[in-house]
Amino acid sequence: LIFSTYLGGLTPCASCADDRTFAQNAGSDAQGNTYVTGGTRSSTLPVLNAWQPRPAPHSSMSAFVAKYDPAGSVLWTTYLGGNKQSMGVGVAAMPDGGVAVAGMTTSDGSGSESFPIKNAFQDHNNGQSDYFVTVFDANGNLRYSTYLGGSEVDGSGFTDNNSNGNNVAVDANGLVYVTGTTSSGGGDGGTKFPVTDNALQSELKGSTDAFLCIFDPAKSGADSRIYCSFLGGERDEKGHSVTVNARGDRITVAGYTNSYHFPTTSNAYRSQAAPSGYTSNGFLSEFKSSKPGDPSSEYSARYSTYLGANSKEARDDAYAVTLDVNGLIVATGRTESADFPMNGPTVPSVYNNAPFLKPLKSGDEPFLVKIDPSLEGEASLVYATFLGGGSAKKGGLTTFCTGVVVDSNNAVYVGGETYSPGIEYVPFPIPLTAPTKFPYTNNALITTLGGNSDAVLMQVSPGGSWLGYSTFVGGNGVDRAYGLAVDPDGNVVVTGLTSSSDFPLKNPAQTYPGNNAQNAFIAKFSFAAASGNGKR
Repeated sequence: LIFSTYLGGLTPCASCADDRTFAQNAGSDAQGNTYVTGGTRSSTLPVLNAWQPRPAPHSSMSAFVAKYDPAGSVLWTTYLGGNKQSMGVGVAAMPDGGVAVAGMTTSDGSGSESFPIKNAFQDHNNGQSDYFVTVFDANGNLRYSTYLGGSEVDGSGFTDNNSNGNNVAVDANGLVYVTGTTSSGGGDGGTKFPVTDNALQSELKGSTDAFLCIFDPAKSGADSRIYCSFLGGERDEKGHSVTVNARGDRITVAGYTNSYHFPTTSNAYRSQAAPSGYTSNGFLSEFKSSKPGDPSSEYSARYSTYLGANSKEARDDAYAVTLDVNGLIVATGRTESADFPMNGPTVPSVYNNAPFLKPLKSGDEPFLVKIDPSLEGEASLVYATFLGGGSAKKGGLTTFCTGVVVDSNNAVYVGGETYSPGIEYVPFPIPLTAPTKFPYTNNALITTLGGNSDAVLMQVSPGGSWLGYSTFVGGNGVDRAYGLAVDPDGNVVVTGLTSSSDFPLKNPAQTYPGNNAQNAFIAKFSFAAASGNGKR
């Protein structure tokens, strides 16, 4: 543990029912600085060098953005919001310093009550709730900020567990990529979600669709929107997470679908929906841009697949996605499906069997997959594995994961939460059945469940075959991890929420819990001593 800190305030804002604070995601830049975003109802966050030093009048929730140096000292912390509700969902470091933040807002005020905008593509709230896309420079000054949405509901609610996955990514040229969910189809005279003329999907197909948008914050107004498209079938979709390669010509979205006609490609692991009656699958969709950053770019679907069980009882969701060193797709999420796709006993995995799962009757089991979109069908599944800690009983002691990153050695780090007591990880025999208790390694920071739930952090070997590290992260209350980031030295940041008064701290910027109900936490781990494990 390099550093670990609380982030929270002591006093509710004027229009707030409580003073809860929670982090949703983290990012890391080339210098090893950490950026965090989330939501707060407190008027007394410990702001520093703040662009917005206090919540806007009549705000009932504000987003926040904080920057920490590599040792955990605060460089700046600011509120970000308007007169109603705003919440940061995703965060990604900009290549030239600074950070891009994406989230949701219902704010529609003017003057001091307005959500902050600058050089905006869309300068007002079009509907019940809109997304926002905001960029700060390295010193916390506002560079770009815009609303994004139509006249219906854009987003999925202002709760701390409803927008899992990092919904923003940045390429090497500073273009900003955003995903989410929208119901703004423009019917009955309403304002349509602002898709571009070159959109792969120009119309809303279901009651809600995912979307993919690209912005250039170096431009302003209409010129700053490079691309926007719906992504979905005839029922419901949600884009949880987006990732992009450095060049910006490969963009991958992960999320949720219950449609029977989600747009898949012929080379997909599975291009057809599960049988009638299935609850949900995850999806992974990678797109190719012919001219990244150019409004005339042509976009095509390189690979798009359902991800989950191929049965009428399937219940799966993909929450987080990233790319490995070779550009392969790595994703995590949760499943209740015992027949979630595995490679079989000839391909080593952490756990390749979870017979206790039963959709809508069992608890969630976390999974991890790696996909090679240059291959076709079943060959595209490089590996798939369960991660342990599931439950045979609905409402039982379960585990799920919502964050994933990959280091320069191709070791994978997964973060989430567990309600399960621990069991020491044993990497044999093979094939392995997933335990219903959370598997911790003997080098774990914490080996027991401390409260109602704990955050978790797991390191998975590059081949997906064993755990190099797995630990509880928490104290005597409720702890959940939502976001992960990895810095150039392979250090991993975990962020989320805690109600624990004894959360494990080290070199903290804030030593006290802001309140006794809920605060954000930020923790940074070094795996230098275990770098050999990551290469095994």
